[in-house]
Amino acid sequence: MQIKVAQTQSDFFQIVRIRAEVFIREQNVDSEIEMDEKDDTAIHCLATYNHQPAGCLRVLLHDSEVIVGRVAVLKKYRRHHIGKAMMNYVETLPEVQQRGKITIHAQLTAKDFYLSCGFTPISDIYLEAGIQHISMEKMLK
Repeated sequence: MQIKVAQTQSDFFQIVRIRAEVFIREQNVDSEIEMDEKDDTAIHCLATYNHQPAGCLRVLLHDSEVIVGRVAVLKKYRRHHIGKAMMNYVETLPEVQQRGKITIHAQLTAKDFYLSCGFTPISDIYLEAGIQHISMEKMLK
């Protein structure tokens, strides 16, 4: 498994393909809201497994806040710890370490996964893109 910050057109093409498969096809998220203007300024990470695109996420940087989102792993690569590896990788990015805290708007079905990554719930359940979510955060050391 390899995880890297996306830099090439090929990387971005693979990320779009992963997000379309997971969010638009599997979860029926409207394509009009899945890709947004925040993608232009985000840090995008791509995970490969056996040299094949397997997962991705994006990191939004604000003054004192980091928001991780669009965390997706293709169905055939789930249960290979790719999501956990991507979340660990994000914590190593200097831009993230400077801010000391990560926030995520987690799908409620993924709450236990994020708890296992050290995140704590900080909100009530709410709807985003027609899917139940909960905001969670993790303080970095």
